Amino acid sequence: MRFSLLTCLALSWLTATGAAEPTPLAVTVGQEFKLTLQYNSGTGYQWALAKPLDAKLLKHAGIEYKRPEPKLPGGPGDMVWTFKALAEGKADIALNYVRPWASGEKPAQTTNFVVVIQPKPLPPTPPASPPGS
Repeated sequence: MRFSLLTCLALSWLTATGAAEPTPLAVTVGQEFKLTLQYNSGTGYQWALAKPLDAKLLKHAGIEYKRPEPKLPGGPGDMVWTFKALAEGKADIALNYVRPWASGEKPAQTTNFVVVIQPKPLPPTPPASPPGS
């Protein structure tokens, strides 16, 4: 089962100071989900993991870059991060908006997502047949 959870966030909301407590994202074991973050490729900044994921709970499954129409060089767009929930638990996804070549530079923006991974629901059991049927 593939699940798409698109979370579009304005960059002004994502600052480390004044950012609201993240609302937990609820997914089930085995689900893929997506986080969409705005960025501007012309600035040299991009979103990057601030710390490694808990490999027992989450797997990073890819990044896709999307630009709105018309596609202007250096214009704004979205980074769509795909993750897969591996096991039941609670995990954090911390991201920094950084210039990859500027190591040691403070991130321009930060954000954090709390992911609550729930067990897969059990399939419904068929009703029992009455004896002698």
